[in-house]
Amino acid sequence: MPAVIPARLPSVLQNLKGRHLTDPDLLEDLKALQDMLDEFQKTQTTFDEYAAEVRSGHLRWSPPHRNATFWHDNARRILDENKGELVKKLVEILSKEWANDRQVLAIGCNDVACLVKEVPEKRQQLEKMGLKARVMDLMQASDESVRWESLRAVGEWLRYSFEG
Repeated sequence: MPAVIPARLPSVLQNLKGRHLTDPDLLEDLKALQDMLDEFQKTQTTFDEYAAEVRSGHLRWSPPHRNATFWHDNARRILDENKGELVKKLVEILSKEWANDRQVLAIGCNDVACLVKEVPEKRQQLEKMGLKARVMDLMQASDESVRWESLRAVGEWLRYSFEG
């Protein structure tokens, strides 16, 4: 199961669900696969798993990054735990260039977008740490996924700037 998340199996399953399939065996297999994936993501999408990944200094598209429930339940804790240790580590990760692994920057921008979305009142704190400026810089990155995720993060900042 750990390999299927980066391989985009969840989106493939979602796509297949939208089709009008009639083969009962195929439908049963798809449901079983979706159930297995859901169960795996529940067990892997924990604060401790996320914290360990951030502390390692290298991000990968593990289950927490794309799980809205994880962010809803844990964004405030990520910001507050150990005086903001995880956010400081995220700042450190995003400050590097990652020439050989640009996806780390895309994942970091994704996480910033999720933090701003879930805890908009902490935007100033994140901005003072340099995250807004860094994700804005990354909007010019050569890597398409980095540009996309940085644009999403800046979009979250702007959404709350106009709403609040």
